[in-house]
Amino acid sequence: MNTVPLGLLITLSVLVVIVAGISVAAETALQRLSRAAVDDLVEAGKPRARRLEKLVDDRKRAVLSTRSWRLIFQTLSTVALTLVVASLISHWWLVLLVSIAINWAIVYLFVSLIPTRLAIRNPESVALLLTPLLELYLQGSKAWDPFISLLQKLVPASEQTDAEARAEMVEEMREVVDEVGETSGFEEEDREMLRSVFELGYTLVREVMVPRTEMVTIAAETTIDEALDLFVTSGYSRIPVIEDDIDDIVGIVYFKDVISRLRRRPDDKQVPVRNVCREPRFVPEVVLADDELRQMQASRVHLALVVDEYGGIAGLVTIEDLLEEIVGELTDEHDRNVTQPEEISEGVWRVPARFSLWELGELLGVELEDEDVDSVGGYLAKLLGKVPLPGDSAETDDIMITAEEAVGRRRQVGTVVATRKTEAESEAE
Repeated sequence: MNTVPLGLLITLSVLVVIVAGISVAAETALQRLSRAAVDDLVEAGKPRARRLEKLVDDRKRAVLSTRSWRLIFQTLSTVALTLVVASLISHWWLVLLVSIAINWAIVYLFVSLIPTRLAIRNPESVALLLTPLLELYLQGSKAWDPFISLLQKLVPASEQTDAEARAEMVEEMREVVDEVGETSGFEEEDREMLRSVFELGYTLVREVMVPRTEMVTIAAETTIDEALDLFVTSGYSRIPVIEDDIDDIVGIVYFKDVISRLRRRPDDKQVPVRNVCREPRFVPEVVLADDELRQMQASRVHLALVVDEYGGIAGLVTIEDLLEEIVGELTDEHDRNVTQPEEISEGVWRVPARFSLWELGELLGVELEDEDVDSVGGYLAKLLGKVPLPGDSAETDDIMITAEEAVGRRRQVGTVVATRKTEAESEAE
């Protein structure tokens, strides 16, 4: 070990670390570079753009060759740093510990983290700058091409799944949107909408559905006169009809169908809703959102019931839910947005349904805690045993909670009024 000058070892280590870091930057830039960006560089007449275009045309091979050389230089950097430590320290166990620490710090920072960040931040500039190196790596890797071909035959690479291909395409389109937006002056809101359109292509229905715990349903034997009250109270225009439980849905009752029936036959108020409900549409929870949107448009159905892998009801999805993934939340012009608690009178507070239960207790001067729920709306739902609707109320020994108006397109209770009971009221109970 003493035959090799220490200065030479240190110089070799520094050089190998630098080359390894440059190789990482080259590989990352080549992977992150979009085809649209390369075309723009060629049109702008940038130096080396045509050469870079050829590399991108054979991107898979170029990345594999760069990765091979990157691994070689990373290994050499580790060995070189270890040799430097070994020439300075005699105890083997100390050499091992110090080498691990130094290699982790230097290789992680200067070979992995910093080059990767630089390449991600500006892949076009990095790729153009390192095009000669990428070409050199591609030429140099031809020496072991026969060996790689043999390995590919012995161990065939797994084919890209549809989901992976779709995700890759969406990522490419997102990059195009960002590039076009920066050069064409698109507003950020417009760019975000375009991104949402592409992301819908790999969003599952279960990610946008209304979960079963928040579904409002109606029993099949309920009269259409009573159904009218539920339509008005809930604010929904379509409600699932159930038999014994939520997993036994027999149809969907539409507000317009009930109104139409009563206009034609005013005496049918006591007819059960099962007689006017429509055939339900069921969809697996793993269906892609954009596919379901097209199916809904084609079949002119606005609501579908989402089923899990066991056939149970996981939730429901509407065409509006899917559209909201693109354009954002749809709200009514009359919706009131209450984000902070409002004191109506002494001991009476209006708070958002998502307001902390513990904080409400602080406002009212009573102890409010529940291990199952954290919000006031969740606490009201637990007391009622169902999804709260406007006008529903429940009480405990200390307070009374009343659901106010429903807000948003999903018509969920947005605010509640909490009233602290007087001592006389509490003692009377």
